Amino acid sequence: MKEKFSPYKVVLTSLVLLSLICITIVPVRAQGSPIEAEILPSQGNANTSILIRFSTKNATIGNVDKADIFWDDVSIALNQQGALGADGSYNYNLTVPSEPPLSNVGNHTIRVSSSVFNYGPVTFNFIFMITEFVPSPEYLALNATYFSLLANYTGLLNSYDQLLSNYSKKSADYADLLNEQTQLLLNYNSLSANYNSLTANYNSLSANYNSLFTNYNNLHLSFSSLQANYSSLLGSLEFLSSNYNALRQDYDSLNSSYVSLKSDYGTALSQLALSRDLNYIFIVSTIILAVTTSYLVIRKQKSAPKTRY
Repeated sequence: MKEKFSPYKVVLTSLVLLSLICITIVPVRAQGSPIEAEILPSQGNANTSILIRFSTKNATIGNVDKADIFWDDVSIALNQQGALGADGSYNYNLTVPSEPPLSNVGNHTIRVSSSVFNYGPVTFNFIFMITEFVPSPEYLALNATYFSLLANYTGLLNSYDQLLSNYSKKSADYADLLNEQTQLLLNYNSLSANYNSLTANYNSLSANYNSLFTNYNNLHLSFSSLQANYSSLLGSLEFLSSNYNALRQDYDSLNSSYVSLKSDYGTALSQLALSRDLNYIFIVSTIILAVTTSYLVIRKQKSAPKTRY
């Protein structure tokens, strides 16, 4: 049997479509009742002061003199008294909540609920767009810590570069001294060869031998001085190596702290994104559940058997 056309289904379908449209529309001025409402401005950064005004268009009914105010379904004011303006309007001043995701960049819903004299309950929905990110105190603290660590790392790096420059200079000086010592050693070997050759003629060349022996002693003193300088340079090399290892450990510690901070920051962003998605899913699920319940109740009332008399 073909099901008859039901106007209730059309009404329910229209309600669902209107509910979905209300999520995406950005109203600035609301006139759905004898109360005229507006939000000034409709967008700005997280430090922008927001003004919501309500004016009655019918002298027989009251105005929104007290209201409950919600930001993205989070209560920010209950039974708040409006400020009476010179034109008879009631004004409410709001500030953006500081906790993410309520202060994230993008559209946010402001819902104002009240009860108007001689009219009844009223609800107004506004959209405020946050166009600029304002860092949270936790983010500023982490950022300050990061730049402090970066400054310390820069200072250590400059000290390391200075030590490396001094080490390079000392190493060049050591290479020059080593070349001179090698040359002196070659000369010594040459003199030693001459000494061995002259030993056979010792008796006849004793005077020359004494002179050469004196020169040998002078060369030996120079060699001892070079050897002492070499030992000193070796000690300096070990000291520089020790300082380099200490600087390397500090760098690894700083790098580890930076990776940890970056990981915590990425985890916080993921949790904020997950919370926002869950809120959207909860809102849509609530709307669908309400519409489905209304439809089942109406259908049950219609399908109930009529009493015969």
